[in-house]
Amino acid sequence: MTRAQDIAADRTERLRPGVFSAERGGRTHLMAWPHHISLPADHRTDEKIARLAGTGQPAGEDDPTTELLRREGWLDEEFSDDRGVAFVVRQLRAREPVPAAAGRLDLSRYAVIRAEAGALILESPLASAEITIHRRELLTAAIDPAADLTADPATTPGGLAAALREQLFAAGFLADPDGEQARELRYRQWAPHELLFHDRSRLGYRGYVGDGFGGTWWGRAAGFEPEPAAPPPYQGPRVELAVPDLTDRRLSEGSYFEVAERRRSERLHDDEFPISVDQLGELLYRTARVRRVHEEDGVEFVSSPRPSGGSVYELELYPVVTRCSGLDSGLYHYDAHRHGLELVRPVSHYAVRRMLRVASQGSTTGAVPQVLLVVAARVGRVMWKYEGMGYAVVLKNTGVLYHALAGTCGAMGLAGCPLGTDDAVAFTEATGRDPLVECSVGQFIVGSSPRRREELSG
Repeated sequence: MTRAQDIAADRTERLRPGVFSAERGGRTHLMAWPHHISLPADHRTDEKIARLAGTGQPAGEDDPTTELLRREGWLDEEFSDDRGVAFVVRQLRAREPVPAAAGRLDLSRYAVIRAEAGALILESPLASAEITIHRRELLTAAIDPAADLTADPATTPGGLAAALREQLFAAGFLADPDGEQARELRYRQWAPHELLFHDRSRLGYRGYVGDGFGGTWWGRAAGFEPEPAAPPPYQGPRVELAVPDLTDRRLSEGSYFEVAERRRSERLHDDEFPISVDQLGELLYRTARVRRVHEEDGVEFVSSPRPSGGSVYELELYPVVTRCSGLDSGLYHYDAHRHGLELVRPVSHYAVRRMLRVASQGSTTGAVPQVLLVVAARVGRVMWKYEGMGYAVVLKNTGVLYHALAGTCGAMGLAGCPLGTDDAVAFTEATGRDPLVECSVGQFIVGSSPRRREELSG
């Protein structure tokens, strides 16, 4: 293998992908949503833009146009040698000035390395660039905090490992382990996976809607069939639920304002007078039933009492019943298409008991809920259409469902409370569903309200 000291790293600058240009008012406008930059409209600018958009130019040319584009984050840099491309720095936004390194530098706790098409992709929600590395040994040398790249003749400042380390530092991938990321609340309050999810599930600086993000219908383009609206049925005994008569609800329950004002989260239930099967059925009917299904271009869309992104309605409800008059205990699946319950597991099953324990702890009461509604998502219904934001849509839809359940519980005089945690592993073990196809995403406890009995008796 050729030694690095014999290699001169070539640097080529190119205009970042997805840039459109137009001339108006004597100016050349470059656009790469949500970015826009205006340049003088003359033949030198046009030639420069054409060159940067095509073969590129050697890095270091310091004419005003290049300097402006470089400073504002419009240029990608490709580092190569006689063996080919070593790594590429894809700018996402203008770089902020980076103070000189003080102390030991290591890979930031927010940096993520993943493999794609034989290369390593290095990204971070705090970085100004994304780096694609085609030679893994370069990354190993560049992120080694003990490596002295200025002293090792195999990695001289002109070498590729030193160049990569310089780019990692300039883009924000390297940090002092004892610096602000370790000390300041604004960093410590974000777990790495949470900050990355927040960053990557929003458009940000990576392109525009339709460019690998949003409702691109990528599943159809890739040749996959869409998931049907109804999930595969369970084979356990079925319980038909009565369709509630809602004709008098508008008068007896009051306005939406009144319902919202008296709503509160209730974690304790009245076990002397538990929730009834008709009350549970009404709650499910009013919040989660399928009113109708219609098909467009081979995709089944759903109408339901609550809104859901894209009208695909990926969420499923699984009542875990411990005390409910007129209904045996057990883990059920709510068939929203036919308004019935399918028995999945007895409540004695170890995974079902674990879900109940997690709910008891999550409610902070330690009490076993009369009914635990496990919210699951058939993610393919959403992710077949949406790129980059599918799981974020699922979680937002879960919040909408929580709101519908909480408001309806308040209107019906039931004790309801959304929980901030769930046991996805226990759900998989109890249902046997493939977690990549259907997974637990939330829990909501519901039962009879001690407060309601006191109000009625008073």
